[in-house]
Amino acid sequence: MHATEPLPEAARQCLQRLQALCPMRFQQFQFGSLPLKIWTACDIDPLLNALVEKEETHPDIVDERMPYWAELWPSSILMAETMIKELGHLPQGHWLELGCGPGLPGVLAACLGYHGVCSDYMQEALTLTRLNAYQNHCEDKIRVLELDWREPSFSEKFSWIIAGDVAYEKRNFQPLANTFAKLLQPKGEIWLGEPGRGVAKSFFELLEAEGWQISCIHHQQDIRIYRIRRTD
Repeated sequence: MHATEPLPEAARQCLQRLQALCPMRFQQFQFGSLPLKIWTACDIDPLLNALVEKEETHPDIVDERMPYWAELWPSSILMAETMIKELGHLPQGHWLELGCGPGLPGVLAACLGYHGVCSDYMQEALTLTRLNAYQNHCEDKIRVLELDWREPSFSEKFSWIIAGDVAYEKRNFQPLANTFAKLLQPKGEIWLGEPGRGVAKSFFELLEAEGWQISCIHHQQDIRIYRIRRTD
């Protein structure tokens, strides 16, 4: 699907880079009074095929870099709906979206007037988020930065961390908890989307053991949005 309005040159360049990897489309959403257009891959099979064809020593194979960035996960959609539901209670100050992929929650936050950072460790995800920021005319409120949870590359602290569906691999649980502790302001909040995976239970137990308080603020079927705060 093509955009219904001309894209600026920077956005067209992003789209061209992504279309060279796989076919792209956008979906139209309505969150409260805000209409959004979000680009994603039409089909990730070309990305999976390209990954399989790489040598075993390639960083993408060694690090198991699956093309999750190209899809819009249900937790991100419910996160955006929760932001509208909780519109009068959103944390004030700059936000950080972890593992942004297409960047839907971050784009919505920017369209609501909040400045923040969309982050991912896949360069393709950062290109996709830039495209979606341009598509929704909020690029002036979003910074797009590379971030690996295992070694956070910056020390800026945020009042609000948004993470839609990140608790799916045990090897990432401790690094992710460390990133929360490092990048969240003392009175800040984490909003975490989780689609009911059994493995996430041990992540929540880890957070509680490290002094975090967890509460569910919205749910739809198996998907839940949690608010996570420090207990001290």
